Amino acid sequence: MNVGWLETSFPVNDIGVTRAWYEKLGFQPVSTADAGKSVTMQAGECRVALYEGVLDPAASQLIFWQGDVEGCAETLTRSGVTLERPLKVNDKGEAAFMVRDPDGQLIYVIRENGVTKHMPAASGPDLDRGFCQVSLPVKDPKRTAAFYELLGFHRNKVDPFPDERVAPLTNGECRICLYQGYLDPDELQLNFWQGDIDAIAAVVRREGLGFYREPGRDEKGAGFMLTDPDGRPVFFINMAKYTARDFVSEFGEMLA
Repeated sequence: MNVGWLETSFPVNDIGVTRAWYEKLGFQPVSTADAGKSVTMQAGECRVALYEGVLDPAASQLIFWQGDVEGCAETLTRSGVTLERPLKVNDKGEAAFMVRDPDGQLIYVIRENGVTKHMPAASGPDLDRGFCQVSLPVKDPKRTAAFYELLGFHRNKVDPFPDERVAPLTNGECRICLYQGYLDPDELQLNFWQGDIDAIAAVVRREGLGFYREPGRDEKGAGFMLTDPDGRPVFFINMAKYTARDFVSEFGEMLA
């Protein structure tokens, strides 16, 4: 089932401040709306949407755009899932509904006329952040994975995390990973894997972003954590035991 593309969407206190923070990490604005109160930004394949006073409810949401909205809603309700907001379809063919996963994470599935996936303009060599996955804390990975499978997600064919408390899931270009007891802080995180940790850390220092957890390195790998201006964790990690080949999409393309 096609859920469309994923934008990890955050309510922010000051869109100018938070936008500037992400721009320092190489994110570029690809669309704006709501009289400048919302902006979607992209770095590599990672899309982050910032909303000042616009998200309802004002909480982090996984927003899936331009997919099979009606099919997703039908599959969920047929499986006994109660929608947070019921499916609405207007006379223009636009559609949307909202649902919470078993751990309470808000998910909004929407289709609107005229909305396309704008891509960033070329801006020279890009910082190697690795690939991004949206990491979610869960109480029961099997139960929550089963919910996302209803939306067409599936386990990676090559799974570098042979741990029953970790469930990496993909649907097209959308990648999420469920963690039981691993995330610290225990909340939604943007995790960037297998990038150039030293180069990214140098940008953080140069731009004065500040570390939430300073860069560390041992025989297992290297990593550090930031928090954006609204306190949301952004984690960069490169684990020596994994290679780019460990992270393979359903099409056999390299994700790193």
